Amino acid sequence: MPFQKKRVKVSNENEEVETPSSQPKKVVRKRVVKQIETVQENNDMVSKDEQAVNINENYDNDVRDEKSNKPVDDIYISKLSCLTFEELLEFAEGYGIKKDTSNNIRRQELMHSIVRAQHAMEGKIIAEGTLETLQDGFGFLRSQNSNYLVGPDDIYISPAQIRLFGLRTGDIITGEVRPPKDNAGEKFFALLKILTVNGEEPNNLYKRPHFDKLTPIFPNERIDLEFAPNKISTRIINLVSPIGKGQRGLIVAPPKAGKTMMLQEIANAICKNYPDIKLFILLIDERPEEVTDMKRQVPEAEVIASTFDETPDKHCQVSEMVLEKAKRLVENKHDVVIILDSITRLSRAYNLVVPASGKVLTGGVDSNALHKPKRFFGAARNIEEGGSLTIIASALVDTGSKMDDYIYEEFKGTGNMELHLDRKLANRRLFPAIDIDSSSTRREDLLLTEEEKNKMWALRKYMQSQGIDEDQLIETVIDKMNSTKDNAEFLKLLNS
Repeated sequence: MPFQKKRVKVSNENEEVETPSSQPKKVVRKRVVKQIETVQENNDMVSKDEQAVNINENYDNDVRDEKSNKPVDDIYISKLSCLTFEELLEFAEGYGIKKDTSNNIRRQELMHSIVRAQHAMEGKIIAEGTLETLQDGFGFLRSQNSNYLVGPDDIYISPAQIRLFGLRTGDIITGEVRPPKDNAGEKFFALLKILTVNGEEPNNLYKRPHFDKLTPIFPNERIDLEFAPNKISTRIINLVSPIGKGQRGLIVAPPKAGKTMMLQEIANAICKNYPDIKLFILLIDERPEEVTDMKRQVPEAEVIASTFDETPDKHCQVSEMVLEKAKRLVENKHDVVIILDSITRLSRAYNLVVPASGKVLTGGVDSNALHKPKRFFGAARNIEEGGSLTIIASALVDTGSKMDDYIYEEFKGTGNMELHLDRKLANRRLFPAIDIDSSSTRREDLLLTEEEKNKMWALRKYMQSQGIDEDQLIETVIDKMNSTKDNAEFLKLLNS
């Protein structure tokens, strides 16, 4: 006998359940009641979860506007780091963080609160930094604002991500991050997704070569430092000891000979004439006021410093991070210039850091102390496959320290360009105090034009044949350059 369907209306519900008429009513009611209880339990669980999300991290319900479908703007950790504390407080008000509850809060905690609020609103948090891989396999994104040293705002990168994309120390990484989980005891932001590596897609990293496998050649393209008629020092360098892409140059300077001013003029010339070149100015064991002055005089360059009140370990770490970052850019066929002040102080720092070998050389220099400074200086090269790394380093002499003299002697034959400054000229207030006779560049014929090369050789021969002393020569050159607007006009003036 076929079943006849009978409609049973469930109380407190808007739906009707159809059951066979031959089935007992009690069984039907039990099933319906069980279904209602299950639905109520699920609703209770959902409401508890929503409640937990809203209560999490002590944020009010106005932090998450579920009714509004407006997209949340991305926030950048680097921009937050550049804000003052007052600007950060005003920015935090937009996320429901009141000023009266953040009077005694620290800057780091305030940034974490903003990031957590952004994460709760399902907005993206973007961070950028330079990768430093550690021995345990994981790494951190170091910030330029902290000179690539360890800081509270560093971003953690897991070993799996580093292995997956073949990341290396010095890679510039941009990606999405999440705030640290308090219940897990985390202290740092963690990288969720890598967006770009050195400005490119991370999937293309397998194509890039290794820096040590690239072919070094002589510099064959000059970096023109002439950018203003009154900048005599760069005009003289252009003729006496030209700098090419991939040059490994030493500026040999005694104290108070105008070394810092010359480095600033070289940096400004590169920034103005070659905006596509990435310029680093690395200051090691320097005075804090010198660092501030360098940043203001050369705002387009990336100035990285480790002042004299820092430990030698930090001097070494900063220099290694800058070098690795430059190498990664060169691997992508970019032209990079590092101005180092000074390689003498960097060598002193490594002399204090390296384990004692038991062999002490002249001036108290350990036999293993100069290995890494030489690796730093030796990284400068012109790459046949494309790209170049130019390093212009200053070396201190006549300081009264035998260690400084020994360090200069060790680096003397490693560079392919030397520019000597004379303390006697500086004492006579002749600036730039360049010793033209001692300054030169190896294979300068690849950098100078035929006219420039012939005129400068003729000038050097005339100086030696007539017995003209250095003071009179540089004074004459400075006077003639002051009366001309560029080097081309100066060379024509030499004919007369």
